[in-house]
Amino acid sequence: MRTALRWISRGLLMLVLLIMVSIAWLWWSNRDIPMAQLEQEYGGNDLQRLEIDGVNLAYRVSGNGPPVVLIHSHFYTMRQWQAWTELLEKHFTVIRYDLTSHGLTGPDPSGDYSYDRGVQLLTALLDHLGIATTAVVGSSTGGAVARHFAATHPDRVRGLVLINTPGMPRPANPHMERGMPSWAGYLFYLLPESLFQSFLASAVADPSTVTGDLAHEIHRMYRGEGNRWAEFQRMSTWEPSDISAELLLISAPTLIMWGEENPQLPASHASLYRDQLTNAASVEMVIYPGVGHVIPLEIPERSAKDAIEFLEQLP
Repeated sequence: MRTALRWISRGLLMLVLLIMVSIAWLWWSNRDIPMAQLEQEYGGNDLQRLEIDGVNLAYRVSGNGPPVVLIHSHFYTMRQWQAWTELLEKHFTVIRYDLTSHGLTGPDPSGDYSYDRGVQLLTALLDHLGIATTAVVGSSTGGAVARHFAATHPDRVRGLVLINTPGMPRPANPHMERGMPSWAGYLFYLLPESLFQSFLASAVADPSTVTGDLAHEIHRMYRGEGNRWAEFQRMSTWEPSDISAELLLISAPTLIMWGEENPQLPASHASLYRDQLTNAASVEMVIYPGVGHVIPLEIPERSAKDAIEFLEQLP
C-alpha cells in the first residue's frame, strides 16, 4: 500500500512539474518582442513615425494624387493594405498607419482605446501631414474608426469606404454584453502561433488566405512589446453602443463593402448601414459572394478596383 502511495505521489509530483515546465516554456516562447527588432524586420525604408501624446504612431505615405487614408482590421497591421496600396498609389496619395495596440505603433500610454481616441490620433496625423480633406477607408475595427471620424469631422471627409464594419445590433449574447473577461486575456496572451493562425483563418471564407507566413508576421506583431496587454485592455473595456445617431452625422459619399460569407458580421448589416446613412450624399453597396470578413486580403485586386472606381468619382 505504501509503495503504491509512493508511486502515486511521485506521479503527481512529476505531473505538476511537467505542467509548470510547459507553462514556463509557453510563456518564454511567447514573450514580448522588442519594437526595435520588429521595426528592423518589418519597418522597411518608408516607415515614418509621429509622436502624439506619448503614442509613437507608425505610418507610411506613398503615391501622388488626392489623399486616401487606409485603416486596418483588428489584429492586423497597415501591411494588410499592401496589395491595395500598390494599386491605389497610381492614382492617390495613400496614407496607412498602425492603430494603437497593433503593429509597430504599440500601446497608448493613456490606456484609452476608444473610438474618440482613435479619431484624435488620426486627426493629429492628418494635421501633421497638412491634409485638410481626405477620403477614408476602414476595414472592420478600422471601419469603425473611419465611421466615427466621418461623423465627427464631416468637413474633412471627401468620401468614406466601410468594409465589414461593426456597429449594427447582433443577437443577444450574455457573454459578450460587456468586454472580454479577465481570464480570457491570459489565454490570448499565451496563444501560440498555430492557434493564432486558426483564429485568423476562422474569419475568412477560404482558410488558405491566411498563409503560414502571414500568420507568423501578424503573430510576431501581436507579441510586440506591450501590444498584447494593450489589446486586452482595448477588448475588456469595449461596450456595444447605438450608432444610429452617429450615422445621421455622416454627409460624405459612402461605399459599403461586405463579404457574403462573413462569419462575424452577417451581410444583412450592410443593408442596415445603407438604410441608416440617410444624410450621406450618396450610398453605394457591394456584396461579395464567397468572401468573409477580411476583404482586402481575400480579394485584394477586385475590391481595390471597386474602391478606385468609387474614389475617382468623388468631388
